[in-house]
Amino acid sequence: MQSMTAALSPGLYAEVKKSDTHLAITQLTKRFGDFTALKQIDLEIQEGEFVCFLGPSGCGKTTLLRAIAGLAPQSSGKIIQRGCDVSTLPPQERDFGIVFQSYALFPNLTVYGNIAYGLRNRREDRHCIRARVTELLALVDLAGSESKYPAALSGGQQQRVALARALATEPSLLLLDEPLSALDARVRVNLRGQMKALQRRLGVTTIMVTHDQEEALTMADRIVVMNHGVIEQIGTPEEVYRQPVSEFVATFVGSMNFLDAVPEGSSGLRLGSQCLKCLPHGLDDSPRARLAVRPEDVALTPCTTGLSATVQGIEFLGAFLRVRLHLDDSDQPLLADVSARDAESVALAVNGRVGISLPAAAIRLYPASEVAS
Repeated sequence: MQSMTAALSPGLYAEVKKSDTHLAITQLTKRFGDFTALKQIDLEIQEGEFVCFLGPSGCGKTTLLRAIAGLAPQSSGKIIQRGCDVSTLPPQERDFGIVFQSYALFPNLTVYGNIAYGLRNRREDRHCIRARVTELLALVDLAGSESKYPAALSGGQQQRVALARALATEPSLLLLDEPLSALDARVRVNLRGQMKALQRRLGVTTIMVTHDQEEALTMADRIVVMNHGVIEQIGTPEEVYRQPVSEFVATFVGSMNFLDAVPEGSSGLRLGSQCLKCLPHGLDDSPRARLAVRPEDVALTPCTTGLSATVQGIEFLGAFLRVRLHLDDSDQPLLADVSARDAESVALAVNGRVGISLPAAAIRLYPASEVAS
């Protein structure tokens, strides 16, 4: 599959300042009867940003996207787009293009007809329509496919047609509702890279809903992590992964070990009988806490003084080995992701014993009450 790198006409997307706010959402609440799906959402999205709404099913991410589009109007709160209050406008009067999970292509229209649909509704000149459709087909690497019907296309090709249709009317905001979830893994990986490259090239402000953390981490400029109708954290992919602000974020984004520990001072803890340094935690007065550390941050050493563990299992995962450990002193399980070279250096073997090193910068502490057992 080729990359989407076709040249664009100068008028397709005007230059914008990335420091400008494209969308400002204030105290947005959405109720369905007695159920509150969104609770006082505050969010700003900048011009040209690629933002992912990430969270499990039922967290409110799709409801928030639909509220922005006017497809599920909010119960209260405001939505300001480029300085204009669009809170009460119907969808057809808002400036956005949308791509659905199911593609939603018209089966009785050709590729050309699908992409041209919005332009024809706006009564554009037919020569302008043909030029725009031709341009967009080249942009999504489907030149020569204009006479085909959706049924004759692969899933990835159908999704690219849906993307071209959404871009046809030059919207300032592109909304993507789990656009890749129906595709197989290989096509999904290829297409997400192409979509991100296309978004950067166009500079169109984009919001994508996904439950796939890898998708969000690889595509987003910022991630909005949602849970039970509220925003848990907003940050860059690195911030969300490396500095999760809550147990939910730490658990949902990536793999995470949780261990019972006792806070000691403002930047220390006791794990079993061992004292360790960690990032400042503000839990000085708590009798107990939960230590969180990523498996890839767990280092194995040949020395079994200090923290030590027994190897209970080794799983080969291609680029690394996932090692199931049992901490000798604190009687707790621990996962470590290590390279084959590191495994050889400690003579890693099931039932063998290894030393454990937990870097202070990689350890986070959460209140014990926050973390589910």
